[in-house]
Amino acid sequence: MARLKTHTDLPRVVILTSTIVKGLSEMLQGVLEYAREHGPWRIYQQEDRLWMPRLQDLKQWGCTGIIAAAHHSPEEAAVIAGVGVPVVVLLQPHAMRRRSYPLFRYPCVVWDSAAIGRMAAAYFVERHYEHFAFVGAVDPDTYWSRDRLRTYRAALREAGHRRCHVYRSCHEGDAADWAIERPHMETWLKELPRPIALFAPNDRRGRQVLDACLDAEIAVPDEVAVLGVDNDDWICEASVPTLSSVRCNPRPAGHAIAAQLDRMMRGERLKKHEYLVEPVEVVTRQSTEWTAIADQRVAQALSYIRFNASNPGLRVPEIARTIGLSRRATEIRFRSATGRTVREEIEHVRLERVRALLAESDRRMADIARGCGFASPTHLGRIFRERYGVTMGRFRAEAHPHPSPEERRRAVPHRP
Repeated sequence: MARLKTHTDLPRVVILTSTIVKGLSEMLQGVLEYAREHGPWRIYQQEDRLWMPRLQDLKQWGCTGIIAAAHHSPEEAAVIAGVGVPVVVLLQPHAMRRRSYPLFRYPCVVWDSAAIGRMAAAYFVERHYEHFAFVGAVDPDTYWSRDRLRTYRAALREAGHRRCHVYRSCHEGDAADWAIERPHMETWLKELPRPIALFAPNDRRGRQVLDACLDAEIAVPDEVAVLGVDNDDWICEASVPTLSSVRCNPRPAGHAIAAQLDRMMRGERLKKHEYLVEPVEVVTRQSTEWTAIADQRVAQALSYIRFNASNPGLRVPEIARTIGLSRRATEIRFRSATGRTVREEIEHVRLERVRALLAESDRRMADIARGCGFASPTHLGRIFRERYGVTMGRFRAEAHPHPSPEERRRAVPHRP
């Protein structure tokens, strides 16, 4: 008969972190879900640097695993690696990209920055911008910021846009002081062509751009549209105007790396893996609620479509009357400015709303179809599958923040 486990047999896992940001919080939710499913684990969270002198004592009270979830200095990382228990790393620091970093050899979570950059570019190109810009992290060599710029630029070039204006931080010593950097950024923003689409690699940097625009009396989004990354409500909703952002889904990666830690704590010797956090969608708020169309009649038509797309009776003649043109003139000018027919634009706006509701709500398919202007869920399902190559149910399963079993299977390791 197998021996029953007691409390002394349970894994004891320590989470070392100096702060809990949104992405980390969602990753830890994935860790917690794994522990509930396969544990229980005894989990301890240390939120400050006072634990550093005590790390060497961890094994004395039975620590069996460490989750490093802060930007540890090389000295701190050396102490963590020296404890002699399995370690995994969340929020991979820039230093960890170097082989000399003490935690380099351990499994870690990284953002799929290539996909994030491509998604940002596609979002702005879809809105017909001709001018593009990027404001990177305070440290321009930060790997995830650099990777997002690289793929953002590449995607813009593929779409026929060769120029991307890149902000260069002021003197390195001043860049960390926003009071000193802000005038420098304001001067740069004033020199940009307009209207322009600006991508920031995270929400914190995006909010700084919005603050600089506000102080420089640059209209957002009319002159500068701003997009961040992380969809951190505490930042995005508190910004003026509210900040649009790329939403990612860190939970599956947190779940997957917890499984890796569990196997290591059971004595398996595993190679290093990097687990990717993938972007899901762009959440549009006030900072990008505008379309860069020079033809004012077409811009008026686009605005009318966005306000009325949920009306199943919306038709081309009504839009033509609203903007004061004949149906033929409307179609010609609309296609010239956007590359789509009016009817295609109506369908596109409706489908984008469907995608947002599938990802962000639990509303029934029939309610979504009716609320987005489609005749029936069957009609919507056919169009959705033709457009995106996936059923609505599958899209919801992959986009929903709560990781389904399918999502966990998709959080496969990415070899560095």
